[in-house]
Amino acid sequence: MRYFHLALLALTGFFFLGQAPAQATEYPYCMTYASGWSGSIEQCDYSTMAQCQASTGGLNGTCAPNWRLAQRRGAYPDEVEPATTGKKHSRR
Repeated sequence: MRYFHLALLALTGFFFLGQAPAQATEYPYCMTYASGWSGSIEQCDYSTMAQCQASTGGLNGTCAPNWRLAQRRGAYPDEVEPATTGKKHSRR
C-alpha cells in the first residue's frame, strides 16, 4: 500500500511538472460604473465591446477600450516630443 501512495505521488508530480505557469491576461475593454460611496469602479474583464455593453445593463456603466493596454501598445504616448523651434545651421 505504501508503494501505491508513493507511485501516485510521483505520477502527480510528473503531471504538474509539465504544466505551464499561469499568465495574466489583459482584456481590451473596460466597464466603468458608480458604486455608492466608493466612487467609480473599473472592470477590465471583457474580450469584446458587445460583452462589455451587455454587462452594463443594470449597473448604468460605460464601456471604453482598456487604456492601460492601449498605452503599452503605443496608442497613447507617455511623453510628447518637444517641437524644435529653431533651425539648425550647418557649417562647412
